[in-house]
Amino acid sequence: MMSENLAPSELKKLRNKQRKAKRKAEQESALQAQVQVKREQHHKARQQQEQGDPEAPQLDELIPDKLARAEDPLEQAIKFLLPLRILAADRIDTYLMAFEIYYRKDKPLLMLQSLKRAWRLDSTHHHLHDCLVRFQGWLDKSLESLNPAVVAVISTETQPMVRGRSAVQMAEEFMANDAARSQADALWGARALRRLLPQRTQQALHHATRLDYPDTSIEGCVEVLESLKEGDFGPCDKEIEQYIEACSVKFPYAIAFKPAAVNTDLPDKQETLDEAPLQAKEIAVNN
Repeated sequence: MMSENLAPSELKKLRNKQRKAKRKAEQESALQAQVQVKREQHHKARQQQEQGDPEAPQLDELIPDKLARAEDPLEQAIKFLLPLRILAADRIDTYLMAFEIYYRKDKPLLMLQSLKRAWRLDSTHHHLHDCLVRFQGWLDKSLESLNPAVVAVISTETQPMVRGRSAVQMAEEFMANDAARSQADALWGARALRRLLPQRTQQALHHATRLDYPDTSIEGCVEVLESLKEGDFGPCDKEIEQYIEACSVKFPYAIAFKPAAVNTDLPDKQETLDEAPLQAKEIAVNN
């Protein structure tokens, strides 16, 4: 009866609140069901373990913070990589990821294996170029400590990819011939060049921050901006400001290149929070 006496605007607000409350209750119910299913699965697995081999290692508790901070992240990454090699064997990202893992573990033959498989899929990929440059630089530093048989295998297998070039020669050739193809090629090539030749930082910055590539996009510009802020090109606060200004001119409606104070047309923060799905932690608190 109270709703009949409300003004249309107040009635609309009331109905919106009711819809939000209903939606939140549905989300809470669904998440509670998911949490309960996972709890039962874990409990069942623990029971099976207790009834089976008494010397089997105990199952870890499903503690989010512990899972997010693994004591051996590279080993955990390898476990994640294994199914990718089966399910995503035709994707170059699988082998680029493998290289990044084995590069950090100083495994030259596994690095080589990853590079060869990535090369077969796309020999001109910008990330692959960066991996090749880093691999060649790693070899130059580690050559004396490697087994001669390993060196012989690497020299033979990398010949089609490296063609006798040094890391610097590869980086310079890529910048001269391939960097103009796309925004991503320019960024990855410029980063590799700057890493090898810090004295050519300005040249690398020029290529990375150009906005006239045929595929220049907001996403690409954001990636460049993040790279600048992360220090891939050294201290460059002035260049960052200039790049943001240039991007805001090219993409005047892109929020990513606007000052924080300008974003006044965004949805109300509390309303956004009301719309956001509940997390398991919130359910525990509410209960």
